[in-house]
Amino acid sequence: MSSVAQVQALEQPKTQAPLLEERFAVLKKSLVKPENKQKVIESYDRLIQILEDEAEFIAKIGPSMVPEIDFNEVRRNGGTLPLDFAKLVRERGCVILRNVVPEEQAEKWEEELVDYTNRHKNSGTPKFWSLYWTPPQVQIRSHPKVMEAMNCISQLWTVTDPAIPIDLTSQVVYPDRFRIRLPSKEAEYVLPAHLDSGATERWEDEANRTNYAAIFEGNWQEWDGWIADKRIDASSDLYHQGSSCSCWRSMQAWISLSHCNTGEGTLRLLPSLKASVAYMMLRPLFENDVFDDTQPTFPGATPGLTQFKPTAEMHPHLLMEKSIVGIPPVRPGDYAFWHCDLVHEVDKYHPGKNYSTAVYHPCVPLTPYNIESLVHVRDAFSVCDVPRDFAGSQSFNGNEKEHADHGARRENILSDEGLKAIGLEAFDVHQEGLTDGQRAVRQLANEKLGLA
Repeated sequence: MSSVAQVQALEQPKTQAPLLEERFAVLKKSLVKPENKQKVIESYDRLIQILEDEAEFIAKIGPSMVPEIDFNEVRRNGGTLPLDFAKLVRERGCVILRNVVPEEQAEKWEEELVDYTNRHKNSGTPKFWSLYWTPPQVQIRSHPKVMEAMNCISQLWTVTDPAIPIDLTSQVVYPDRFRIRLPSKEAEYVLPAHLDSGATERWEDEANRTNYAAIFEGNWQEWDGWIADKRIDASSDLYHQGSSCSCWRSMQAWISLSHCNTGEGTLRLLPSLKASVAYMMLRPLFENDVFDDTQPTFPGATPGLTQFKPTAEMHPHLLMEKSIVGIPPVRPGDYAFWHCDLVHEVDKYHPGKNYSTAVYHPCVPLTPYNIESLVHVRDAFSVCDVPRDFAGSQSFNGNEKEHADHGARRENILSDEGLKAIGLEAFDVHQEGLTDGQRAVRQLANEKLGLA
């Protein structure tokens, strides 16, 4: 018998997903082998019940669904998350590390960013500043404790084949922007629920699709979203629109530089990784909850747009009005991470009293794909240029390289690991305990950077 929530989901006015080219019907037909069809149908039926249960649980628990831990406890544990806590993080797909850097230091960085933007503001007050190399940004990316935190969180991932060229213990800088969001109960900010790094690519790209194989075999509950082996080969921009991140971010993340309560212009997450991903990947195969692999439709995904956008109309069983919650209050120096497949959005309004300030700084492990990005980042840093992923973005600040006080200077890099992460020092290929894959990818990085 269907539950009330399931009936309500089915009774919602149906919005037809746009019809794509006929080749997408052929693609859809290939997703599930005939011998797995019944198993997939049965697994989907179980899934929508579990989604309802999880949505109710998330709504009841609220922001506390996002796991949090003091970074000092992590350091006392040898730099790794306690086992039970790590298991919880893998289930929910997100975590907040408290007190990664001292609050006083984080507040100083915020003050410096505010001063910098005041000195270099052409017009308006953007939510995202088109600045990439201010002194605080460069310092944050290379701060020893920030590097420690990134390495800790990267260990949530596993590499099953030691010969694969992945090094989760080496980080690559992805020079993203920062936000200084002013309080306002009227100024609406629209960044609805989405996933970055690929839309139709999740099904269309063979390497990308391989990451979700268990789901298409009817075994979604056995799907492990934390295996890195095939992630490094996946394409997130098959249409070369230039609007996709040009590296693999295993975890998206930002560091808070302000006191910000839940709902005050900050992050919102759907803290149920496995079930939400399984539903989004299976959704194209079900129309009105009946298996149908004949239509060229992929709800939420548009070819050439590199964000996947689930909606209440197209993905009713996510019950996003209940299952997406604001993160707990954050303080200056806290570091929030979320899995690259986790649904996230931003508060429409900021009704608080303080700035909502954060510097975006994701986990980017050393892989062949990410080495290509690193070379470009190193070159951009050397001349204080706009990183290639943002070359077409609107700038409110003029030409950053013309700022006499820009931060693209070696003295702003605060650690040896930070120098490696931006391509200015060689990775150690002789370190004890490296796998063959780690050693190979470090050697490749050194060669590509001209540091071998």
